[in-house]
Amino acid sequence: MSSTNKGTTFLSEFRDFIVFLQSLWGILAGISILFPISSVMADAIPLGYISDDPPGALEYLSIDLITTVATIITLFVILWTFGQRHEIESKKGLNLTKQAWISFVFGFSILILYLVIYHGIYVVVYAPMEIWGGNPIRIIGDVILLIAYSVFFASITRAFMLLGMKEYFSK
Repeated sequence: MSSTNKGTTFLSEFRDFIVFLQSLWGILAGISILFPISSVMADAIPLGYISDDPPGALEYLSIDLITTVATIITLFVILWTFGQRHEIESKKGLNLTKQAWISFVFGFSILILYLVIYHGIYVVVYAPMEIWGGNPIRIIGDVILLIAYSVFFASITRAFMLLGMKEYFSK
């Protein structure tokens, strides 16, 4: 196949993907891209600094950095899932639904882990080990929270994408 045909095929599939994103499931996946950003605005998932009132758990990483990284990872998951469309299309039906459920449950498990760490890291780790403000070891807690926050949104987005692709491929 020539490179021109590959480019044309990719563009055609990409147009189809844009049509998919306009479907109900695609809209849900698209909205989930905005969850990390909207979470900050709605305070749905706590993100705050230890010095805040009430205190949060972050010391060094900015809230903007965390939401930006979570959004970039979520966009990556959408494009990565689209890149796997041929493999996903061959796994129609129950297996695809099962993968979506696994991703959904995993995402909410990570959210619970995030909340436990967020609300407990000071009492369980920092205070007993006398890791006070300004200690560079606190960056480890910030990075763990960044990863958990990002993985939650990426997993939920993947669940919506898989369900959407199942619906899209069934047509």
